[in-house]
Amino acid sequence: MRHTPAMESALLAIMNSHAGPVGARAATRHLREHGFDISESTVSRLLTDLDERALTRSLGKKGRVLTEEGRRVAANQRLDSHRASSFADALSLRDVHDLVDHLACRRGIEREAARAAALRARPEEVAHLRAMVEASGSARLQERVAFHKTIGQASHNKQVQAISTTLFDERLDPLERLLIMIGIRQDALVRWDQEHRDIVASISDRDADGAERFMVVHLDGMIRETEQFANSGNAHLIHTLLAEIDLA
Repeated sequence: MRHTPAMESALLAIMNSHAGPVGARAATRHLREHGFDISESTVSRLLTDLDERALTRSLGKKGRVLTEEGRRVAANQRLDSHRASSFADALSLRDVHDLVDHLACRRGIEREAARAAALRARPEEVAHLRAMVEASGSARLQERVAFHKTIGQASHNKQVQAISTTLFDERLDPLERLLIMIGIRQDALVRWDQEHRDIVASISDRDADGAERFMVVHLDGMIRETEQFANSGNAHLIHTLLAEIDLA
């Protein structure tokens, strides 16, 4: 059996939590307690690999301890895991209020994304955005799902790109479809289409103020339509559809 990155992370975390050395037998027991079906021989190979990468140091029969580099890697992995868990919890939308908060967060990020895209987008990215807003027929729905994420990437702002990647995780595609459904029910889709075109036109003209303004108008409208839809006796439908989104 080969060890996996998840096993390695768990082992580093176990060793980081121990004041003294950890042997292969104890490490195997702890890993099994954490749900890993793993043999002691596999753990021994994993420890040898960590030795070779200078993440652990052998103390002979006493076991192994983490090196300074090993503790640094373990600490970074713990922070990454906590960050990922926090993002997953933030994106676990349960009701109308969560959905509106999500759109408000998007408004704050996407206004900056649109402004930056107007200043930094490459010609081929602008052409791609134009193709998206000009799409028609069955492909149109798929292009809608990707439209906002594409603007985030075209911002060429590393912070905006990272947050956009999280906000538009592919597991949240059903959320985009929920918003489109709301737009259809509220007879707002034609207006949203025009707002998309206005945003892209401003980006094409390198008009940062205009791109930001039209993005704010667009997200304000989506928030308004969502609240109106929910207040028209449809909150239960939103709750049901949000419950079907799986971020596991």
